[in-house]
Amino acid sequence: MKQSKVVMLYGEGGDEITEEIKIMLAIGIMFLMILSFAVQWIPASVTAVLAAMGMVFCGFLSPAELAASFGADAVIMVAGMMIVGNAVFETGLAERIGCAVLGLKFVVKTEKRFLAAILLMVGFLSAFMSNTASVAIFIPLVSSVAHASKGRIQKKNIFMAMGIISVLGGNCTLAGSTPQLIAQGILEDTPGLRPLTFFQLAYIGIPLVVLTVLYYATLGYKLQERCFDFEERAETEGKTAPEHDSTRRKQNCTALILLGCVIGFVAGWLSLGVTALAGGVLCILTGCISYRRAFEMMDWSTIVILAGALGFSKGLDHSGAVDYMAQGILRILGGEAANPVLLCAVLLILSSFLGNVMSHTATVAVLMPIAISIAGVVGVSPTAYVVAIIIGSSLAFATPIATPPLTMTLVGGYRFADYTKVGGALNIILLAAAILLVPTIYM
Repeated sequence: MKQSKVVMLYGEGGDEITEEIKIMLAIGIMFLMILSFAVQWIPASVTAVLAAMGMVFCGFLSPAELAASFGADAVIMVAGMMIVGNAVFETGLAERIGCAVLGLKFVVKTEKRFLAAILLMVGFLSAFMSNTASVAIFIPLVSSVAHASKGRIQKKNIFMAMGIISVLGGNCTLAGSTPQLIAQGILEDTPGLRPLTFFQLAYIGIPLVVLTVLYYATLGYKLQERCFDFEERAETEGKTAPEHDSTRRKQNCTALILLGCVIGFVAGWLSLGVTALAGGVLCILTGCISYRRAFEMMDWSTIVILAGALGFSKGLDHSGAVDYMAQGILRILGGEAANPVLLCAVLLILSSFLGNVMSHTATVAVLMPIAISIAGVVGVSPTAYVVAIIIGSSLAFATPIATPPLTMTLVGGYRFADYTKVGGALNIILLAAAILLVPTIYM
């Protein structure tokens, strides 16, 4: 059973004030980071780097450790899969798949069928490429179909659901979204803990995707009809689909590389980062995407946020603040004898709440070390708590600010309250489902 660092520090008599100041400094940096992410006065990437540098300045993290965060396997995996995902976008492969499905008459016969098809396609693509890119592809496609339907299909009944499903689809694999890669990096840096496997999140991710599709086939669809009482926008940003280098050879080659990456992730022949990087390099060498376009389309902000968050989390742990906060949560919930299932539920609720008011990436960076520490104290495997933080941070549909894909759907003309009503109801349903499923599956 893990002993709290705080207990050990305070048992030596002489360094109490020094260690207390260290902990308070670390917690102060954490709250400043949370505030900055929430108010968004400065770019999120700058916030993440400043938080990590604050840990260096206070002596909780060495400059070498911060530099190493930028070369972490999780960061390399993000960079590699960005290149592969951008190749899927750039070659028009994703658009080709989307157009093939949307061209089926029975799919576009009714709005409900069309909505279900969109949700399944976006959810699937978001598991293997940027969920932001998935939404960017389908906004113009949906706009075109809606225009051709002469009012039978309305964009406002599609866009928000599309943004939500892209976030949930991203939770079905390790490559789908940034939060799980933050978690993966922390697990890799923590001795004695096993990293997540590529499809480990799918056991909870797929059920949540299915529940979301059912929600929009029943309650969600009716709720939209009542809440979305505004006029359908005649024009939508991004109405014209982007031009792609749509040669069939490049599309087929990109599809094979993506498939190879997935097989490599599952087989575990190489690390996830090396596998993803190899896929990215192959996309460039085969001409599926040029080096220049790969560099231009790279989401450098996400990479910097990921590396900075990993450095910050490591410094937070080194400071003793992680164990201090973990002990505080445990005292409230019953100490070392606290019910592990109750703790899992609390972490899900807390991460979902924070995810609705700030970046889900920041939420994972703050809560992951605390969750691991709690698992050590109560003597359970941290896997369930890790998954709870990842999933909970992504269950953030009551506001449009937590994730870029949801923010993009504002082009549908939604008001802030629309997300609270329609997305918030789904948020509660999926949170309840996660509270039941995560302990059952992962404990």
